[in-house]
Amino acid sequence: MPTAALRLPAFCLVLVATAAACDNNIGLPADPTNGLRYPIALVADPSGKQIFALGANFDRLYRAGRMRTIDTLTDRYVVDASGTPIATEVPSFGGSFAIDPTLDPTATTSFHLLVPSRDDDSLCVLDVKHATPTSMDCNADPLTGLCGSDHRIAALNGVFPVGDDPIAVALSDGPDGRRRVHIAASNNGQLSLYDYDPKEQPLNLRSLDSVTMPAGLNSIAISPLSHRAYVTTTRSAAVQTYRIDAGTSPDKPWLIAQEPSVILPASPIADYGRGLAFSSDFSRLYVAWRSPASLAILDVVPDASGVPSNRLVDSIVLGSKPSGLAVAPTGPNGRDLVYVSCYGDDAVWVVDPALRTSVGRISMRLGIQEPGENPHIVRGSPFAMAVVNVPTRGWQLYAGLFSVPTGSSHQVVVVPIDPSATNRNTADHIVHVGLGGTP
Repeated sequence: MPTAALRLPAFCLVLVATAAACDNNIGLPADPTNGLRYPIALVADPSGKQIFALGANFDRLYRAGRMRTIDTLTDRYVVDASGTPIATEVPSFGGSFAIDPTLDPTATTSFHLLVPSRDDDSLCVLDVKHATPTSMDCNADPLTGLCGSDHRIAALNGVFPVGDDPIAVALSDGPDGRRRVHIAASNNGQLSLYDYDPKEQPLNLRSLDSVTMPAGLNSIAISPLSHRAYVTTTRSAAVQTYRIDAGTSPDKPWLIAQEPSVILPASPIADYGRGLAFSSDFSRLYVAWRSPASLAILDVVPDASGVPSNRLVDSIVLGSKPSGLAVAPTGPNGRDLVYVSCYGDDAVWVVDPALRTSVGRISMRLGIQEPGENPHIVRGSPFAMAVVNVPTRGWQLYAGLFSVPTGSSHQVVVVPIDPSATNRNTADHIVHVGLGGTP
């Protein structure tokens, strides 16, 4: 079977003549800051004890972006013995990444993080180690900061194994214990399908299939009920759908079968689908929709034959530029509430899908004082979010702020959303740099 394993020669220093995306980074220093610049994606581990946070280096001040770990018990970035925040460099302009916990408790690696990058059209695999503190590794080259060829698929000579501008990754279960990797690329609309055996170290990704969808792909969500995948696109007023069918030859064991897209109401402004999230029971799919600014609620319950209805239930009006979504059972009687980061409104909106209305707005304009800095007001522009049921603290919302005053580091804001919290739905504090202690 054809294999596009993570063994491609991928260092930018040897690609000067063929990979223009890397040229702008050659000679730039590693990011020396202790915070997280341009937080583009936040993913919690299943225990709720830590969050993996990706900084995207959007202004290209440095040679790469970085992945950091947040300790949710202290709301501080995990540091080494010297007090320096632990970070792993990844290519700039990252996107939504996927986390795969290792099932073998005796394994050295406890998690794999699969991270896409639009800077060089690559997919990197980070190994998160069983250690105190948590450590991350991708066999990086010390001169470039790029993950080693055994941990990275990258574009070479104009070929795009994971698409042109890969922006989102999602995982699903395959047969025989294998895991499927779904990769959405924004610029050329390529949807790529890989798989791997999670017991192999390092992971050996096998290319299965790819199809072309409308350009502007943005987010992926996969239903465990119908096994259908849903993909938003910023340039088309519809949610793309597909399933995975068995192939007809040994070199193509599994194929992507596109299904009818879900058309949603749209205004003339050509900026449409962003984040996706399922309800706790997977019966509803929530879509962050920008034109008009709203939360679309889809009924995705499968019928007796396994085909989902994909019916639009309602659209809830929101603030400007809905972006990220998070769902938590923090509503009345433990029912779901949906949290929507509205980038253009400097706020996170709270929607009760049972009532089909917004029930709160959490302002992300707040005064922040970092050690050694004067107090200043942060213009919120929230984008990435994660909700975590933190041991001893209850449900917390973490929101990455993408727009801040010149000269200030970007922030991850912590919002208590547990029904028992006294300051519920208030931007309470930021994730700090440093050793342990209370937030």
